[in-house]
Amino acid sequence: METKRFVIIGIAVAILIAIAAPFLASSNPDGLESAFFSIYGAKSFMGSDLDEETAAAAEEEAVAVTGNDFSHEPLIPDYSIPGLDKAGEVLAIVVGTLLMLGLAFAVAKVSTRSGS
Repeated sequence: METKRFVIIGIAVAILIAIAAPFLASSNPDGLESAFFSIYGAKSFMGSDLDEETAAAAEEEAVAVTGNDFSHEPLIPDYSIPGLDKAGEVLAIVVGTLLMLGLAFAVAKVSTRSGS
């Protein structure tokens, strides 16, 4: 299979996965934030109910211990575009996927140019 065709098929597969992801992903993800709140008792390990007071106290304690109070506003919060429901999730993930593919392509072009 020629390289160009292989790349196009890879991009198509990445876009299909990006479109399917919001429908296949759990509505109660178990990421770092969830683990943090479980450790500090703000939620049960397997549950999704968050005790807001305990969560706030845990965050304050983490800031006090680490001295790190960094925060930021994400460009696309929670992998979704507000007000668009599932369509916003699909659009956000597709845009992110295309941006990362573009970045990978640009890095590959620059690295092959300087290596020759």
